[in-house]
Amino acid sequence: MDVDVVIAGAGPVGLMLACELRLGGARTLVLERQAGFDTRLRAPGITLRTIEALNRRGLLERLVELARERAEGLEAHFSAIEAKLRRASSPENGALASVPDMLPIREGVVERVLHERALELGAEVRFEHEVIGLRQDPDGVTVDVRGPDGVASSVRAAYAVGCDGGRSAVRKLADIDFPGTGPTFTGYQAVVTVKEPERLPRGWHRTPTGVMAYELGPSRVVTIEFNGPPADRNAPVTLEEVQASLRRTSGVDVTLAEPRSLTRFTDNCRLAQTYRLGRVLLAGDAAHVHTPFGGQGLNLGVQDAVNLGWKLAATVRGWAPPGLLDTYHAERHPVAAQVLRNSRATVALLDPAERITPLFELVFRELMGLEQVKRHMHEKFSMVHVRYDMGVPEAQSPPLLGRAAPDVWLQTPGGPARLAALQRAGRGVLLDLGDRAELREAAAGWAGRVDLVRARCEAPDLPAALLIRPDGYTAWVCPHEGEPRPGPLVESLARWFGGGRR
Repeated sequence: MDVDVVIAGAGPVGLMLACELRLGGARTLVLERQAGFDTRLRAPGITLRTIEALNRRGLLERLVELARERAEGLEAHFSAIEAKLRRASSPENGALASVPDMLPIREGVVERVLHERALELGAEVRFEHEVIGLRQDPDGVTVDVRGPDGVASSVRAAYAVGCDGGRSAVRKLADIDFPGTGPTFTGYQAVVTVKEPERLPRGWHRTPTGVMAYELGPSRVVTIEFNGPPADRNAPVTLEEVQASLRRTSGVDVTLAEPRSLTRFTDNCRLAQTYRLGRVLLAGDAAHVHTPFGGQGLNLGVQDAVNLGWKLAATVRGWAPPGLLDTYHAERHPVAAQVLRNSRATVALLDPAERITPLFELVFRELMGLEQVKRHMHEKFSMVHVRYDMGVPEAQSPPLLGRAAPDVWLQTPGGPARLAALQRAGRGVLLDLGDRAELREAAAGWAGRVDLVRARCEAPDLPAALLIRPDGYTAWVCPHEGEPRPGPLVESLARWFGGGRR
């Protein structure tokens, strides 16, 4: 093999996957057909589970630093974020080391942070290299690539992953079905200067002709018109067509100038039939496409990469237990299906048709005014409710099992430490909060894959011990009541980390 894994696509998903694979020891090559990063704004921010994933890898501070540099108009917001991070840096035993639940970002920021980290970890990233062919066999994958000089060559790898967007070449070459529903509207998102800003209402508005949104920091304009898909989805987006759409949807004769980012989108909703076909896998928009409401696509894709990376690295390194790689599809496919459901529901509510207006007024003007409903919908769109199957029925499951582990301050033999910081290396963590020597002894055979950490924590709702997977999700918990039984822990270790060594 030339490398262990070839990744097509150097967007946030492909670069995050490269980082995770390198942490797991897999030789990784990223191929990007463009000459550089796509600097068009795709999502206005990243949400909680993505922020937590970046925090576990020590990347959050750098991301906040770069995001603030380009956060014109959002100084007060970033001051509040940094104040929250400063409070979280105080080593008070048992305190929640919380992170912001939303981080505004600008075009190219996430890619820059992840690209720097991928190179630091030893991944190779080649721009102007387009995947033009793919053949797999029982032993590996051959990827045909056209370089910047137009000359084709081949790369041999154990696995190939398509992170190359909604029109994924990898998905098409692997012949993976992509069922769903076609587009019914045309939308635009633009980062521009509005010459008459006082004339446009701030925020999101459903109007008789569609949807318009105007937000500051810098000026971001979104429009949606429910008159069918664009005539040519491949045509370059022009400032004039965005301006015309904004005038129609807002009813205001405004003028746009100085475009920094112009994109076109639709409500095309599709979900790959499978995320894995033999030695070919999909992540991000290559696996699922939908409307960009709430930046769900970016966040969903990065979390795909975090789920897949350690499992694929374990597979190529030879220690993965049987079926581990298949849990990627089993865990992530239902999450994407829920996001597509959210997307379709939102599109239906925003349709300006008069028959929809009573439902829109009920949901958005009445129900969304209730704090509990607002919080529930925010968590749903942020994918906070995700719970993976750890082999225990949900009705009998401890609250933390299958969910993302919280970041709390601990008192370890080496001094105060945040739980997230213990996961920087991308390995599993067995956290013993009750000085249970028998548990640590049972897990000793997995010490090369799972870090054994003894600590004290004053947080009252944490169990006596917990096993955390490399992606930050809790695979096993030991309750405070009764004597600990090593058997269930050993079963969980074997399920996620293969056979132990003695």
